[in-house]
Amino acid sequence: MSDIVDVGVQQGGIASPVPDTIRTESLDDLELFMSDKDAKAVEAVFSKADNNGIRTYKGTEEERADGGKIADIVSLPETVVLSFNQGIDANSMDDMMGSSSENNNNAAQAMPTPEQMAAMTPEQLAEMQQKAAAAQNMQKQIDTDGGKITMKSLRLGIEGGLIDQGKLVEGANDMADKMGSMSGSIVTQRAVSYVQDEYKAQGIDPADVQNAYLGRMATTMFGLCLISLIATILTGAVASRTACSIARDLRRETFNKVMHFSPAEVGKFSQASLITRCTNDIQQIQMAATLFIRMCLMAPVMGIVAVMRVLANHTGLEWTIAVAIIAVSAVVGVLMGLTMPKFKKMQSFVDRVNLTARELLDGLMPIRSFNREEHELERFDKASLDLMTTQLYTNRAMSFMMPLMMLVMNCITVLIVWFGAQGVSDGVMQVGNMMAFISYTMQIVMAFMILTMVSVILPRAEVAAERVEEVITCPTSINDPASPKLPAASAPRGELTFRDVSFQYPDARADVMSGVNFTTHAGQMLGIIGSTGSGKSTLVQLIPRLYDVTGGSISLDGIDVRDMTLSELRRRIGYIPQQGLLFSGTVESNLKFAGDMVSDENMHEAARIAQAEDFIAEREGGYDSPISQGGSNV
Repeated sequence: MSDIVDVGVQQGGIASPVPDTIRTESLDDLELFMSDKDAKAVEAVFSKADNNGIRTYKGTEEERADGGKIADIVSLPETVVLSFNQGIDANSMDDMMGSSSENNNNAAQAMPTPEQMAAMTPEQLAEMQQKAAAAQNMQKQIDTDGGKITMKSLRLGIEGGLIDQGKLVEGANDMADKMGSMSGSIVTQRAVSYVQDEYKAQGIDPADVQNAYLGRMATTMFGLCLISLIATILTGAVASRTACSIARDLRRETFNKVMHFSPAEVGKFSQASLITRCTNDIQQIQMAATLFIRMCLMAPVMGIVAVMRVLANHTGLEWTIAVAIIAVSAVVGVLMGLTMPKFKKMQSFVDRVNLTARELLDGLMPIRSFNREEHELERFDKASLDLMTTQLYTNRAMSFMMPLMMLVMNCITVLIVWFGAQGVSDGVMQVGNMMAFISYTMQIVMAFMILTMVSVILPRAEVAAERVEEVITCPTSINDPASPKLPAASAPRGELTFRDVSFQYPDARADVMSGVNFTTHAGQMLGIIGSTGSGKSTLVQLIPRLYDVTGGSISLDGIDVRDMTLSELRRRIGYIPQQGLLFSGTVESNLKFAGDMVSDENMHEAARIAQAEDFIAEREGGYDSPISQGGSNV
């Protein structure tokens, strides 16, 4: 931006004080204000004059760039020559060039006495007459130029021996020293003006030079925008794919872990909480991963590049960036301190809403039967209100973030303009540099703003990650043995033995059962009778190791069920729960739930035994008729 404003607009597209082409007489004028060493260096980078007396720059771009060797050599002479081309008042000549001009003029105008003339040699008389003639010619040229000293009159003085070229070089350096810290900016601007006049003298239209430079800058900016667009698209694609892969793997691992939970672990978390952790919590992690990849990786790059550009400009306003960073950090720190505890509570409130809704839907029939709709609605409203109150608090707190950030950005802009304008007024800074500094500072602040945008979702994602981690790292109480065993080939098939079995639910104070002993043989039917809550269902659940006994042992075909792998144990046992459950799918998929081992003949036989053949035949589609979740449509 600074180049577009300073070079493209203010300097007419001239980026360097070293012209592409220069006339021979113009280069000779510049060399009058250079030392012999500098003049030789300049001569070396320009070609020989063509038929029109034009010399072309042949040096490197580094040498002609601002701060380059050749640029530093020609800048001050161009400034001085421009002043002489515009005309310098004879009375101010001494102020500009020091006392050398006054001494030379006095020497030229002082007339010797007759005695002094009589003592002069013919050569001295000839030299005196030559200087007198040169002084007259120089004065005539000054009068012709309206009392101004120009390069024509200056060259007449040098050729006539009235002005010492070495004094001109010293005078130019003295002039730069008097300007002090402003010399760099002023000399550069004056040197560019000289180059513009030189191009005009060669017949080059300044508008063409400016348009060519702006065209190059526009092409460069378009290319950078195109690269930025491609990078943004690729970043978005990579972020989406990576975040979705993370969520997929987390869902798979979490669900696989839950599938190996015993009822004890499920009861520890509750079904509603497990559903929330497998869906909503992982969704929060996915959103955070997407934002982190798309923004958090971009923000540091943008901020670091902006800081590098700011430090390269040497504007003296770098302290404003520190002020901006401190202000942004303070805003984010305060808001995060206020909302972080609420974010941790929010997920538990989501669990409560899901649990209440699940209980309400599962118990809809008894709720209606006992006319408890109002009570359940009040219970749901209470859970929903707690969640709403927490969300309102966090949203209201975070709603202050963007206005406060914009306030910080605007205040920093005003601060930069205030102090930058003083630098422009003093001549130590150009307008383009100030505008570029504002732009870079805003990029740095924007980098912090991007991080704050991510910080809005990170607290919830952190809580969600902790909740998902609790599920994944939760130890299971029912596991395969380290050295599994199988019944011997000669062992009886279907023999089940309970030996002094006792069981106590987790966190319970007393055993549900204790000292249970019995044996059932293959083909034998055994009925267990007891009152409600006596442990009949629990006893059956101990056989496929839905729970593990807390005392004694259960053996199947002579092998302790805890010494068999779960898959092998449950393959040998047919367990029918008290409550039937249908899965979404078709009648066939539910009847073949055991897997591919169930043939069509087995399926029809099972339907016949369950006396469901007529019911299935009446449905449109038969075995292919759809079944809703939980069998709600049958």
